[in-house]
Amino acid sequence: MKITKNIAMIMAVFICLSSCVIEVLHDTDHPDHGRVNLVTDWSNRGEDIDIPANYTVMIGDEYTTTLSGASNAVDYLFPVGAYHVNIYNSASKIIVSGATATADYSAFPIGGWRIGWFFTGVQDGRIEQDKDHTITVQMQQQIRQLNLTLELTGDAKERIIDVQAVLSGIAASIDVNTGNSVGDAVNVIPVFTKQTNGNYTAPVRLLGTLGNTQTLTVTLFFASGHPSTLTIVSDLSGPLAAFNANKKTPLTLSSVVLVTPTAGGFTATIEDWTNSNGYVIVD
Repeated sequence: MKITKNIAMIMAVFICLSSCVIEVLHDTDHPDHGRVNLVTDWSNRGEDIDIPANYTVMIGDEYTTTLSGASNAVDYLFPVGAYHVNIYNSASKIIVSGATATADYSAFPIGGWRIGWFFTGVQDGRIEQDKDHTITVQMQQQIRQLNLTLELTGDAKERIIDVQAVLSGIAASIDVNTGNSVGDAVNVIPVFTKQTNGNYTAPVRLLGTLGNTQTLTVTLFFASGHPSTLTIVSDLSGPLAAFNANKKTPLTLSSVVLVTPTAGGFTATIEDWTNSNGYVIVD
């Protein structure tokens, strides 16, 4: 009789245990997916340059959206996996196609002056299920401003009435993932204007340089028509060798133009260029 009671009790315990449901605890309300809080760091930009009002975000191949502000909770649940985060903003005269951003230097006003400030940022990471991830992306300024100054001496300030130029060896496109210049080098037309001190200046915004050779071909126009014009070719390869680095800092290059009378007329030369950290002319 006692044995029968013990068996009954053991059977009751097994029945009780088998009827219990073991509840699995989760850390989030999305146990099978991961959530992302995206932070964009815009500190690496030039002085007086505003953070873009909005920007495009691509996370992997499945998610694309437009966000604003420095921090955003992404409204999407991601399956577990490795993801490439790619961010860029819309900017005037910049077209993004796939992984390539291209500047339109030909559109009015000529010389690429009104090319907008363009930023890119990339980050690779892994998203796990049942986790909230914070991904921080450092944004990189991809447009650098070049300020060219031609200093005139003596009566050349009165005799020269216009300066036109062509700058070669310039990058029209960059890879948005790396920031490296790609494609073919193009020519850009810096627009020189005469200042009250008689010098000529030209600010131009560039995606970068491409190749090892950059030249500035300058044509001087004279009031008297004697000569009517003089053309000078100046090698800027050295001064622009590191142009693609530190794009947030404008580069100012200055040189003196010497016009010398000769037995056959006049000659013109451009002296060695001096460089300094420039200033940004804000739109």
